[in-house]
Amino acid sequence: MEAILSGIGFAMPPMMALLFILDDEVVKLSPYARAIRDVEDEELMNFFLGMSPWQFMLIVIAGSVGEEVFYRVAVQGGLAHVFLSDTCQSKDTYGVVSLTGIFPFFAPFAQAFAAVLTAALTGSMYYVNSSRQDPTYVVAPIPHSRHAREDMKKCFAAWYERRQMKKIYSPLLESLLALYLGFEWIQTNNILAPIITHAIYSAVVLGHGLWRIHDHRQKMRKRIRRVQRKEDTESKVEH
Repeated sequence: MEAILSGIGFAMPPMMALLFILDDEVVKLSPYARAIRDVEDEELMNFFLGMSPWQFMLIVIAGSVGEEVFYRVAVQGGLAHVFLSDTCQSKDTYGVVSLTGIFPFFAPFAQAFAAVLTAALTGSMYYVNSSRQDPTYVVAPIPHSRHAREDMKKCFAAWYERRQMKKIYSPLLESLLALYLGFEWIQTNNILAPIITHAIYSAVVLGHGLWRIHDHRQKMRKRIRRVQRKEDTESKVEH
């Protein structure tokens, strides 16, 4: 019961923070928030859109359990065990592992250091998997006027900058979330707590994103209907 309450409590800060970042008004003002929401919208459009509520919840729960067991238990727990292992300290050690043997005061921070390394690994893997290779060339019409060519150059520059920001800030956000969940596991000492936090966070944020996309589509359909009705009315008046 304590792990469940801790998981719910720990889910509130990152959930509220990301809902604020993904808000329409914030996205209009901040290009960084725009880049993060672009990545989220791509993920929702390519994978989650069209799922039934039961399918959505099943994917969220399975993803939360799988990611936390892998990153928290396997990776972070394994690193912390290596850093604190007596067998590693007694043998000839090299690199970062040797710090726990050479500097005794480093040992109490081994779990925190493992959480930091796991967060860095999470962000790196997310960057490699989500970032696409830049296109070699882009096919576009050649405008005749100089002013139009300058406008096209500006559009390409803005597109490329937005693309690069998507590569940077979305993996950075994933790293921060992984670090947060890593310290939550250290604090609660129960893997169920970060699993619940991850599940609530993902369900609320992704569900809000799906609702937002659906709402925008509904508004677009209403606008199209208004334009069509206006055109029909004008055509009837002319006849």
